[in-house]
Amino acid sequence: MKHVTLTLTIVALLLVLVGNNSVAQKLGEKVYWMATIEVPLGKQPDYHSMLQKEQMPAMEKYGWKFVGVWQTIVGDIENVIILAEFNDMNAYHTARGAFRGSDEWKVISRKLDEMTTNVKTAFLNAAPYSKMK
Repeated sequence: MKHVTLTLTIVALLLVLVGNNSVAQKLGEKVYWMATIEVPLGKQPDYHSMLQKEQMPAMEKYGWKFVGVWQTIVGDIENVIILAEFNDMNAYHTARGAFRGSDEWKVISRKLDEMTTNVKTAFLNAAPYSKMK
């Protein structure tokens, strides 16, 4: 029992230290959601069309603000990168929940399953010297 208590104490201490990381998002700072989506070459025209005409308008309706969409041209040329801006993590969670609970998502998610092979996401903060704040 002493080992369990000691282990839990160490884990709790580590969580407190990590939670106080000065690099982590500060309250009120904008956050950027980045998704890297693998789209097989033969499906890219259909994917870009669906993204532009269906997915992005639906997401914008629920609070997503798109900064840009890119297609890689060297290296992993099957990657599409999407960047969206939110006022803070709460705004992201609200927008994500609203979109994922929508009828549009039910249709779009099926299409994404057919057109994509992998999705990786990350959250970013602008560096203090970045023009994007």
